[in-house]
Amino acid sequence: MESVMPLLLLSSEGKRVIVHPNQGMKDLPGLGVVDTSRLLQHLPHSKVTIAGKDYFLGEASLLDILACLKRGAQVILAKDSAQIVMSCSIGPGKHVLEVGTGSAYLTLVLAHAVGPTGKITTYEMNPKHARIAGSNIKLSGMAGWVEMRESDAGTCSDESLYDAVTMDMPEPWGILEAMTRALKVGGYICAYVPTMNQAEAAIKAMRESGYIDTHVLENIQREIVVGSGGTRPSFEMLGHTGYLCFGRNIKV
Repeated sequence: MESVMPLLLLSSEGKRVIVHPNQGMKDLPGLGVVDTSRLLQHLPHSKVTIAGKDYFLGEASLLDILACLKRGAQVILAKDSAQIVMSCSIGPGKHVLEVGTGSAYLTLVLAHAVGPTGKITTYEMNPKHARIAGSNIKLSGMAGWVEMRESDAGTCSDESLYDAVTMDMPEPWGILEAMTRALKVGGYICAYVPTMNQAEAAIKAMRESGYIDTHVLENIQREIVVGSGGTRPSFEMLGHTGYLCFGRNIKV
């Protein structure tokens, strides 16, 4: 399935509005009613004037999309989601099973990584979170390669189908047996948990289940404020968000 990535309208103040072209007259947040079908005439990049104000118009990036999503459940931020993609060898054409869709931030990072030739299957039990996630997935333009299952991932009956599994839940070891059955031999698993006790329990369960390369990472990010002759670290730092617990399945 071809990519249907949306467009971005960006104001000089940094306000972002995601737009899907060819939807005809559309009421856009903060902009009023806009004829979206006419925006394609200005691509690949241009400046457009809407309601007397100038906007940059171009294809929305993944970070643009994530910045415009509605938040429900706590999200997995870029510093951690990028690590998951790298550590679990997630790329074009891969099939990934995600447990805990939440607001779909990680879902869309994974979908962007696998592309239209891959597939993300994601489980979410909370109806409120599922509604928000569904809306965010639709906004992203990547709904064609994302399947949401509003049910308990512990009931998953898929076998040897997925290249990677991610779990964002309090007790991931509770469904590890089902996830191991769903994971291909040689595939990767990741559990995202907030406390060290949970990380210890997750790694212990992985090792008892025969996983190798088990390890835990914590990513801490600090911005550098660049000024004329006054470059320094930011006083605010994005510190602990969660522990990333990884393992690789070698059970045949």
